[in-house]
Amino acid sequence: MLDLSAAFDVIDHPILIKRMEYSCGITGTALSWLKSYLEMRTQRIAIGSVLSDEIRLLFGVPQGSVLGPKLYCIFARPIGEICKRHNMCYHCYADDTQVYLVFKPLDNWTNISKRLEACVADISKWMCSNLLKLNEDKTELIVFAPKPSEEPLRLASQFWWKRCQ
Repeated sequence: MLDLSAAFDVIDHPILIKRMEYSCGITGTALSWLKSYLEMRTQRIAIGSVLSDEIRLLFGVPQGSVLGPKLYCIFARPIGEICKRHNMCYHCYADDTQVYLVFKPLDNWTNISKRLEACVADISKWMCSNLLKLNEDKTELIVFAPKPSEEPLRLASQFWWKRCQ
């Protein structure tokens, strides 16, 4: 289970607009409307009756809006492509992402651990290059095994130790 830090707040508008156009085929009036929705947002701070100057927001999508989760999913679409490249399954809704793999008890745990580690490393690299941050303190690895076994737990703890160093 991947946890991101401030995912909605750091989405780069030009990258998102390019993804909407080239990955999703949104063009013309619809794209112009979405651009204005993103690019015309401002923010100010009020403390009591004192207001700060208004600033234009260059990053982020409105959290709590109907479009916020959809825009984030468009932005983060490449995460699914990375998972597929590593033959991993995934489930995403907004900034909640689970990467998972179903395997048999007799499968090679070392290979499974290496595949999972490579997939998470590629996701982390992609996030860095797209201004997102994987919060490794809150990202979790869970192994469900049919019966207690030392091997999956040992490999899971080794995997996690490497990620946190």
